[in-house]
Amino acid sequence: MNNTTALPDDVFDARELSCEIKRPAVIARCCQLPLGRSFIFLNGHDPVPLRRHLDQIYPGCFAWELLAPTVPDSIRIRVSKTGDPAGGFGEAANFSCA
Repeated sequence: MNNTTALPDDVFDARELSCEIKRPAVIARCCQLPLGRSFIFLNGHDPVPLRRHLDQIYPGCFAWELLAPTVPDSIRIRVSKTGDPAGGFGEAANFSCA
């Protein structure tokens, strides 16, 4: 089995999250992901600024793969954790929107 394959129920649907919570929630989900694993990030648009932000603060730690949409007006991205930063993720991994 491929370790970077997301399980069908491993989906993070951020479409209904408010702007105040969405970015920290997605960053925390990425940081909490076990090394070598992935999840499907479902969003209303391509999160280019968020992807650039993560690439800037955690270079080489995440891979983003655009997947074919299955729901109108949404985007699906497989986010894989490819590395851990030398100093760890710190507070970014502690956010919870629950």
